[in-house]
Amino acid sequence: MSTSLGQQIIYYRKKAGLSRKRLAEIINVSYEAFCRYERDEREPNILTLITLSKALNVTVDALLGLKPPSDLLAQNSDESAVLRTFRGMSAAWQDRVLELISWLSDAPRLAEASRRSPGGRARA
Repeated sequence: MSTSLGQQIIYYRKKAGLSRKRLAEIINVSYEAFCRYERDEREPNILTLITLSKALNVTVDALLGLKPPSDLLAQNSDESAVLRTFRGMSAAWQDRVLELISWLSDAPRLAEASRRSPGGRARA
């Protein structure tokens, strides 16, 4: 049996240490509306769902109970720290970081190619 959106909201709200009232204020909905989300009597619209996920520092997929692809999960604390930092960046900085990673991943191949002569033989 899958977990409902309301159950996911309760889980992540408690994990974040927030009261219903405080989280309702953060996402700019009435306390009554927020309680209806947790009781699965009402579903937030997409903009509220995004705001809620940001307030709880989780993905919308996590709130919806969807399992992320395993290659998106951090494997250790260093990767977790990098992922948290990356997610906290603006879109412009994320683009710059991705360009740098792309460049770095090409660097060994480019270095090897620069050591070879045009005929494919290694330089002396």
